[in-house]
Amino acid sequence: MNKIFLTGGTGMLGTYVTSTLNDYGYEAIVADRSRFDLANHKAIYDYVKEARPDVILHFAAETDVDLCEREPARAGICNHLATEQIAKAAQACGAWLLYISSSNVFGAEGKISYNELDIPQPTNYYGRSKLNGEDAVRANCPDNHLILRAGWMIGGGPGKDHKFVGKIIQQIKDGATELKAVSDRLGSLTSAGQLSDFIIKAMANRQTGTYHFASHGTISRFDIARAIGEILKFKGSIMPVESSRFPLSAPRPFSEGIQSIYLPSLSESCIPGYWKDDLARYVASFQG
Repeated sequence: MNKIFLTGGTGMLGTYVTSTLNDYGYEAIVADRSRFDLANHKAIYDYVKEARPDVILHFAAETDVDLCEREPARAGICNHLATEQIAKAAQACGAWLLYISSSNVFGAEGKISYNELDIPQPTNYYGRSKLNGEDAVRANCPDNHLILRAGWMIGGGPGKDHKFVGKIIQQIKDGATELKAVSDRLGSLTSAGQLSDFIIKAMANRQTGTYHFASHGTISRFDIARAIGEILKFKGSIMPVESSRFPLSAPRPFSEGIQSIYLPSLSESCIPGYWKDDLARYVASFQG
């Protein structure tokens, strides 16, 4: 059986993948945070080499976009250089490496949506650091890697989802009569549960290349809030607001929406659906 080494096992996606691996009967070495420090690159390399895995699932990252903007060195150290060491260790072990990247590698071009043939041009340090991580994977594991670019991740479920979708659901449950959501910035949804299922199948098939994994449709957070309101039969008002109302450290692109040219060609993959349908399935998990 494959020996699997997983980083970021306590994050949203890592939690789903760990559970799914167990369901399929796989055993994984979940990186111990006391030994796995994204800033200690020699320790990372030694830890992976010591484990000698057949598969590495690399989810750990500094994902705070605004912190990365305020501390670009942290972004580079955690998202680029740490990934480079993992990729070097993967090559030394002959391991297949999966790297989770981000739709944030796009945006500067000003398009509505980006596919795998578009050339990445990030607008912030987080996006640049994730793109540099991609390049490190390609350089060090040229024939034995899979890069998946995800959009706005949804998942966690009741009591654990503290991101946008979870907050909107909670506000409705708490009796709010008015909700506000940004309408002038666009992106795509990625279901962590769907992505987890895809990862397990991709691992079994040793899929290689770079793929975008997101539900169909480029949308705003206002669109998401309105859809949740419809699902939960919210009787109050949902107001669109401009992003300038919420000043942030990192510039956000007008759109980081992604779509895939290649994903539909994988006949056995867990292909995402239309964004409203995928969102509705997730929101249903809050309704008991």
